[in-house]
Amino acid sequence: MEQTVADILKRNVGFNVIEQTPIGKTEYLRKIIISADQFPIVSATVRFDSKAIPRHILAELLRKKEGIGTILQKHHVVAHRRAIVITISTDGKKITRDYEIVQDSSVWFQVSEEIRLDLLYACQNG
Repeated sequence: MEQTVADILKRNVGFNVIEQTPIGKTEYLRKIIISADQFPIVSATVRFDSKAIPRHILAELLRKKEGIGTILQKHHVVAHRRAIVITISTDGKKITRDYEIVQDSSVWFQVSEEIRLDLLYACQNG
């Protein structure tokens, strides 16, 4: 998603892990923001179970420096997204989507994401 926003805006965007905390013995909750010009374009919450993810990928996730897509790409992991639900707000200002990132029929990540179209358009036209 980070690269997609950068491609749309034709500029660098910021990626920040706001919080990453354990929510069980092996489960984690990660909250991220992708921003442009200080505007939070995408906010996402990601759940993952450390038992399902290879150690070298988990080690990078726990560093909280890069997005999941970047980490998977770097390690040449072929995964796909399985959409659960996609909703567009009645005012057209945001899209929310829930999906899973799946690798070899194993769910590695559960993602809930909000994309602020109004802020994306404002940054694109600014």
